[in-house]
Amino acid sequence: MKLRALSHYDGDKDTRFGDCILVYDNSSLIVYDCGHAKHAEYVESFLLANSSIVSVHIVVSHNDGDHTNGVCELLEWLSLRRQYTVRVYTHQYLKRVDDIINKVDDGRRNRESLKEALLAEFDNIKKVIERAEELNFPSVEALKGTGVGSCIIVGPTVDEFTDVAAKAVDNRENGKIGEGYAEETVMNAASVQLKCTLDNGDSVLLCGDASPDYLKDLMSFNIIQLPHHGREDNAKAVFKKLGGNAYSIAYLISDNTGSAKNSGGSDDTVKYMKSERYSPAYNTKDNIVDLPVYSKFTYSGSQGRVRLGDLGNI
Repeated sequence: MKLRALSHYDGDKDTRFGDCILVYDNSSLIVYDCGHAKHAEYVESFLLANSSIVSVHIVVSHNDGDHTNGVCELLEWLSLRRQYTVRVYTHQYLKRVDDIINKVDDGRRNRESLKEALLAEFDNIKKVIERAEELNFPSVEALKGTGVGSCIIVGPTVDEFTDVAAKAVDNRENGKIGEGYAEETVMNAASVQLKCTLDNGDSVLLCGDASPDYLKDLMSFNIIQLPHHGREDNAKAVFKKLGGNAYSIAYLISDNTGSAKNSGGSDDTVKYMKSERYSPAYNTKDNIVDLPVYSKFTYSGSQGRVRLGDLGNI
């Protein structure tokens, strides 16, 4: 498999394009999030240029618009081209109502009112699932262990994402997961985590805006996406979990957050990584990122590894 993390368009670094990461081989394409119509248009052009692809798997990591806003447009385009087998993977909270209601347990909710609250809270996921069903594309519950083409969902657990849903609809809760500087909103915390293996044998973790608390077995990956667009507090939490091994891992940042005040992003993380002598992360704020990276002399892979940040885009 190859990976392409999409960037900004036409030099526009002011617009918040959000995330869109493609994982593909000759016959299949996985679209991990699609946060803007421009990303959808890019995927459409990509498919037209790679006519051997027949399977399209769309993973919606979580509800935020900068991860979902282009998905329905992409589904509509795919529906007009019947050569593709299409599946959508995301959390399906209504299937877990009984688990969630037991965790809310405030004496005010019944199953129907809880369903209404979940649909209102996770409105973008609702729109994606409904549009997929209208277009006769199956939607698959994003459970740990579920295969997505040649990749596999590795988190969160059912217990973790039902915790998130319960906190989201319970106004007695503070709406946060985790502690201290790595605290994450419930909307982000249970992002679908996807493990993919690249052509050179490198194992990649894609994790959207996931809470670092929910990221497990990090040393099993060669490349880790720093969650929440590479925000510094999340990055530091990942480094802390890895301990001394943090320097042997390569990092991917999907930072298309734009220039608005308080838009977040990776600028502070880039400075921190430089000061702590980490290899620079691959960052979509600079340009499209293609992995694996090869040169005529060496490559990043399970044999003859070099640190990815030492190579740059070739």
